[in-house]
Order: sequence, then C-alpha cells, then structure tokens
Amino acid sequence: MAYEWFASAFQRYLSAMELSQRRLLDAQQDACLSWTAAWLPAYPLAEGEVQSRIDGSLLSGVSLLQAQADNQRDLMLATEKSLNEMHKHLLRQLEQSGQHPSYAVMKQALQLGQSSGSAVSKMSRQVGHFAATSFSSASLNAARDMRRVWKQQKP
Repeated sequence: MAYEWFASAFQRYLSAMELSQRRLLDAQQDACLSWTAAWLPAYPLAEGEVQSRIDGSLLSGVSLLQAQADNQRDLMLATEKSLNEMHKHLLRQLEQSGQHPSYAVMKQALQLGQSSGSAVSKMSRQVGHFAATSFSSASLNAARDMRRVWKQQKP
C-alpha cells in the first residue's frame, strides 16, 4: 500500500506542477504582450486608448499574481489529499491490528490530527486566496481611484 500511496501522491504533485507551469506561462505571455502593446508608438493617443493600455498592463500584473496564488492553492490541496490518504491507510491498518488499548489511543490521535490538519489547511487556503485576490487587484483599484480623482480635479 505504501507504494500506491507514494505513486498517487507523486502523480498528484506532478499534475499540480504541470498545471502551475502552464498557468504561469500563459500569464507571463499575456503580461509581455500587454506591456509591449502599452509601449507601441501610436501617438497621439485618445484618452480612452491610454487608459485601456494602462488597465491592460495592470490586469496583466493581476493575472501574474493570481496565477501564483492559484498554484500555491493547488499544491496545498495536493498535500492535503496525500496526507488524508496516508491517514486513512494508517487508520485501516490500526483497525485490522486488534483491540489493544494503545491502538485506540493511536487511532484517536490520528483522527484528531487528520481533522485538525484539514481544518488548518482549508483555513490557510481561504486566507491565502483572499489575500492574493485583494493584493493582486490593489494596483488596478489604485489606478482607477487615481483616475477618478484626476478627472474630478480636471478643469
């Protein structure tokens, strides 16, 4: 069973890393295209085109940060699933071992560890997702706020 657990855990990590690489490459490509387009000469530009180029560049940065946060979340999920499988396997082995009091204590400890580990993992994923989405959109929100204030002060 240890071989099957290790193989499935390794496959899970490999899949997460492949997805991570594709996600980051796509975000990097979008960023490069957007940032290159922002510097293309085509002056004088209409105000809407200038704003569009700025927003496109900022959204590319948002995509890069979000891709990294999504990759971290996927790796955390892979770890959580692998640990849950290992806990289930150990619990099955303890169930088959008999009724000795020490087995009951070990079983309770494993169950407690599994449930608390899952709760902490879920909480950290949620906090990480919230922080990443808030942080990644901060520059875009700041640019929009700056634009709004600038338009209000414009004669």
